[in-house]
Amino acid sequence: MATIQTVLGAIPAEEMGFALVHEHVMCDFIGAEATTPDRWDADEVVEVMAPYLQELVDLGVRTFVDCTPAYIGRDVTVLQRLSRRTGLHILSNTGWYKAPYLPRRAFEQSAEETAQEWITEWEQGIDGTDVRPGLIKIAVNPGSLVPVQRTIVKAAALTSLATGLTIAAHTGHGQAAMESLDIAEEIGLPLERYIVVHAQQIRDRQERLTLAERGAWLEYDGIDVGTAAWHADLVCEAFEEGFADQVLLSHDAGWYSVGEPKGGTVRPFATLFSDLMPLLEARGIGQDVIDKLCVANAARAFAIR
Repeated sequence: MATIQTVLGAIPAEEMGFALVHEHVMCDFIGAEATTPDRWDADEVVEVMAPYLQELVDLGVRTFVDCTPAYIGRDVTVLQRLSRRTGLHILSNTGWYKAPYLPRRAFEQSAEETAQEWITEWEQGIDGTDVRPGLIKIAVNPGSLVPVQRTIVKAAALTSLATGLTIAAHTGHGQAAMESLDIAEEIGLPLERYIVVHAQQIRDRQERLTLAERGAWLEYDGIDVGTAAWHADLVCEAFEEGFADQVLLSHDAGWYSVGEPKGGTVRPFATLFSDLMPLLEARGIGQDVIDKLCVANAARAFAIR
């Protein structure tokens, strides 16, 4: 049976429902060497963010994938509290980002050593809890990959092979995406378990098509008032070119910012509904298509088999 690993435990993949696959409850951008849980008030984070998540529930969203990795404010106990309060299925992650949000050992360890840390979080739980990750979240630099990010991509591929977890890689640049897929393929990872995050930033149409042809997921996130028309173009392109089965949608929103009063300016998670869906409907793309991208595709992308 295929399952989805949430912060409250595993659920059958068919219970995932409508999912936003790349969002953030909270982030701390002070840097890896300075961030600690005592920098935020967990009660305040829950009180500030719960209404935004409740809005999603009211819109019919069932699952929320939190893509804040370790060393940038990942707090699985906050996510558990929000899940229990709102009824949303919430996923957290294992993996690391990029400098300056990497621990010093990231530059010293082998890919195998780093992968073992992430596999241990899958086997034993995150940060002393029994919460297991629902995905592997990493990042790569633009352009040709620097050594530490090559190591992180390899570690992610090794972790995926050992756990069945899907990789979501902050990318947004064609060359970086291609090199990342090369590394994953060399390890033997099926690219259907690799998500090119921020693919809407890859402006070259042929690069997008090539990534799709190689079998990776293309995640068009960052949906906002000013970007909805571009996202509509990308959805239409995916259907025209025949790779809509590999497309995911989300906002990359939220961002309670640690260190700012009440988290600063939080960006709501609802623009897909208020702006993108009407544009798609005007182009003849209805709710059934949105459900394909945000229900069926999401369940396949994050299913652990």
